Amino acid sequence: MKKSFLFFIGMTMFMSARAQEEPRVDTVAVMIIDRMASVIGELTSCSFTLTSSVDIEDPGLGLVKHSQKDEIYFSGPDRLLVHSYGDKGHRGFWYDGEKITCYWFDENNFSIIEAPDNTIAMIDQVNNDYGIEFPAADFFYPTFTDDILDHFDNIVFLGKKKFNDHESFHILASNQDMSVQFWFANDAYNLPERFVIIYKNDGNRQFEATFSNWQLNPDIPVTVFEFMPPPKAREIAIMPRTKK
Repeated sequence: MKKSFLFFIGMTMFMSARAQEEPRVDTVAVMIIDRMASVIGELTSCSFTLTSSVDIEDPGLGLVKHSQKDEIYFSGPDRLLVHSYGDKGHRGFWYDGEKITCYWFDENNFSIIEAPDNTIAMIDQVNNDYGIEFPAADFFYPTFTDDILDHFDNIVFLGKKKFNDHESFHILASNQDMSVQFWFANDAYNLPERFVIIYKNDGNRQFEATFSNWQLNPDIPVTVFEFMPPPKAREIAIMPRTKK
């Protein structure tokens, strides 16, 4: 599983999953996951909104939930735009196939990072070098199904469930460290609608995210992915956390 997954991938099925003595992999669950991955892999562009919450340990209060909303735009193999709104303020990330620009709206500061020439490699590098996270990026990896099979002992189809007034496929994947629940739309595309992660060895800390406003193969102008510094914006340097 790509490292980014560990940053952002529930509880109702957790105890029953632990009680199983033998690993269980449902072919129906794998088929649904693979169908979703194939649909996403064939897209030329897309956009969606991701609304998420994560438990963060407070020294005096214990686990406290923090929320974030991300508006995400992909185009081709080498274009990405993300607007993030949350406790860290409003941040933007523009990737144009050569570099990624990180802009902090509240401070009017930006940094430019040289990047590989495709989006997936860029996400891996920027996350590894600078700790910048791109929630739900794993759904866009071409190896998503194989990663799930490689890293989870149990992959179980839990049936059809109601989500946002329509029917979804509910799937649980678990191992000794984490439990992940997925909801995929029961329609022609089987796109992800929601996922919940529980970190078993970290006080059952949770991450939860909901997808909305999916747009498939929209015509997104190239200019959208090009950063234009606002008036009086200041370029600053950010240091990588890994040695070059």
